[in-house]
Amino acid sequence: MNRILVGVDASPPSVKALERAAEEARLRGATLEVVHAFNPPDQTTAFPVVPEKGSDRADLEAERKKANDKLGRWLDESEVDLSDLDVEWSVLANNRATEVLIDRSKDADLVVVGSRGRGGFRGLLLGSTSEQVTRHARCPVLVVRPSTR
Repeated sequence: MNRILVGVDASPPSVKALERAAEEARLRGATLEVVHAFNPPDQTTAFPVVPEKGSDRADLEAERKKANDKLGRWLDESEVDLSDLDVEWSVLANNRATEVLIDRSKDADLVVVGSRGRGGFRGLLLGSTSEQVTRHARCPVLVVRPSTR
């Protein structure tokens, strides 16, 4: 394996997914790609924003920087040891994490996701993102459930 992709959204299940993805990357000597998709400003559709004006681009870049900083702090606070790994991380302006993970799966050997994220369907065994990624990814998918202890 060369590349393990993990989707994170700063939820407790994504911490578990990150831990497991790091373990898998360590075992296989693979690069760990950490991806976070954020909601762009004024996004009302399921399609990525392509800004046309300078001010819109500045707003988008400011939001990307905030999301990037937030992800960096979250990674630090998660206490997941990534020090010995080759880690790449991306913060993408797209309110559909599912699309991002499925698209990136074409270059991955394994996708790791938490069983549930920040979505509103608490009673579901799988969240909508993990369910869709499992169905449509172009490589094997590992869905990590929270500990039952």
